[in-house]
Formats: sequence, C-alpha cells, structure tokens
Amino acid sequence: MAVRRQAGAHRVVCERIAMYFSVITPEDDLLRQGIYEQLKPPYAEHQWLWRFFPGEEAQTRDFVFRRHLDESPPRYYVVSHRPPAAGNSSWRVQSRSYDPQLQPGDQLAFRLCANPVVAKKDASGRAHRHDVVMDAKKNQADKAELRTYELVQSTCLAWLAARAKQNGFELTSAAVDAYQQHQAGKREIRFSTVDFSGELIVTDPDLFRRTLFKGLGRAKAFGCGLMLVKRIEGR
Repeated sequence: MAVRRQAGAHRVVCERIAMYFSVITPEDDLLRQGIYEQLKPPYAEHQWLWRFFPGEEAQTRDFVFRRHLDESPPRYYVVSHRPPAAGNSSWRVQSRSYDPQLQPGDQLAFRLCANPVVAKKDASGRAHRHDVVMDAKKNQADKAELRTYELVQSTCLAWLAARAKQNGFELTSAAVDAYQQHQAGKREIRFSTVDFSGELIVTDPDLFRRTLFKGLGRAKAFGCGLMLVKRIEGR
C-alpha cells in the first residue's frame, strides 16, 4: 500500500469521516507566472483554495495543504473532508479517496512543512508563541555559541521529535532542508516555516492517521502541517 499514491487523492474513513487527497495544478503554462504572482502573499493562498470548497459562509476550514511550486508542473497538495471542485477552467483538480492502511512498525519516508513555535508566558501570565529558532538564539548565553545553521537544525529537530509520540510516530532519521521567515498581510503577521524530510516508524496507527488528515503544528492557513508520506521500498 502506498500511503500517498502518485498525483491523486485517496478516500479515507477515520472516525467515520471520508477523506480525500488532491493535487491542484494550473492547466495552461502561460497562466502560471501571473497566477503565482497573485498568490505570493501567504494568506492569499488559503483564501484562494477556499474557492475549491464551496459551501456555507460560516463553515470552518476542513482541509490542509502544501504548495510545491518548484516541481514541474507546480502544484498544491490538499487533504480534505470534501473533494475539491474544479470550478475554474484554469486549474486541474485530481482527487481520489485517501485511506492509508497503517500498522504499528510501518516504516515511511516523509516530507513536512511546519511552523515550529514554543509558547511562553509574559510577566502578566499571558502566553505568547515564539519561533523556536529565534527564541533559542535570544536565550543563548554565548551569542556565538552556535551558528545559525546549527541552531536551526538542533532546535527544529528537537521540536519535531518532541511531538512525534503524540502524533503516532517515532523518528528514525530527519533533517531540516529549509528555514524561512515570512510576513503575511498588512498587519505584518510574522511566522517561520521549516521543511523537514526523513524517515519514521508508525507507533500508533490511529493517531498517525489523524496527523495525516489534520496536519501537525500550527499555521495551517499558511500551508503548514500537511505531512506527505510513502512506504520505503524493501521494508
């Protein structure tokens, strides 16, 4: 069983809810540059993806997504409770049901774009979220103790490892492939994204399925949290 199969979507029944894995790509090469220029503001992508899920105005978001603009063709991966509707002839939507069959001990390769943050209370007792890298950098006794690269690797991998058990898996290998800071909208909302890749072992299939369906961590409206997985050949 391939948990993520080719370019499609798979139907899943978890907690009696059907799930779908979809790939959204632009139909026309000539449209791509202009379209992606429009989607550059991080939150604009979330608002745009809502158009593929028509429904009641007050409905809460029921999908997680990840952009892969460096692939050919550029694409968006989406896991959702409802199959997205094309609606716009400029975009191709490929959807299949998403039903990963998992067992304890399954070994999978993974990719994840996440928003690693740590919550800390201020003097008044109010909790605030901080970027784990910037927080660690600020709190270093010796500011030159670790280079930025080393700090990114150590803090982000520790953040992911600390969340593995509660999300149904154990890391066997992992690396930070990219760390980037963003600014979203006129309010100057600042957040960071980290691209992880590696291998894991499934420890709790139910928890891990929930992670695959609902995402891991925060900033899901900005394309974080969706974990892409596939079986490791020969294991």
